[in-house]
Amino acid sequence: MKKEKIEKLLLRYQVLKEGHFLLSSGLHSQYYFEKFRIIEHPNLLKKFCSLIKKNFKRKRIDIVCGPMTGGAIIAYELARQLNKRLVIAERENERKVIKRGFVIKKTDRVLIVDDVLTTGNSIRETIKALKPFGCKIVGIAVLIDRSTKKIKDFKYYTLYKKEIPIFEKDKCPLCKKYIPLEKSGSF
Repeated sequence: MKKEKIEKLLLRYQVLKEGHFLLSSGLHSQYYFEKFRIIEHPNLLKKFCSLIKKNFKRKRIDIVCGPMTGGAIIAYELARQLNKRLVIAERENERKVIKRGFVIKKTDRVLIVDDVLTTGNSIRETIKALKPFGCKIVGIAVLIDRSTKKIKDFKYYTLYKKEIPIFEKDKCPLCKKYIPLEKSGSF
């Protein structure tokens, strides 16, 4: 599916929003992706996950892993489509961990899936959570990449890429224009 068609879907389902947003990272942005509009419509999520599945059809995958919350839901749908196991990375004491009795073997091949990539921290934390198991990470997929910098520590596949500048509060041009600040969905 072409980027233009995906963007039309994101606009139609009100995933892509324009305004002045406080992101969970504490940074400000003119655009916000409300990923839960995708999850709210299971057929849209199914369609997007089938595109990710198609991209990884030549990879042997044993487990799909996603960080809590949005990434885990997307990982669940992809794992369902691939008929593979699901593992969730969740926050514990300021870091992501794999717990709840999930078993990961050294021979397992893991595909990491997340919703929106801004800084790459969630993906990096998920990689760290998987590291003690010694498994092989065979790929990383995100629905939406809104990053402005090349993320150097991993290669990944993204369904939709739109570089969107992010600003620190004291350097935010939207604040200087007194545009009301909206909190993103993660607050």
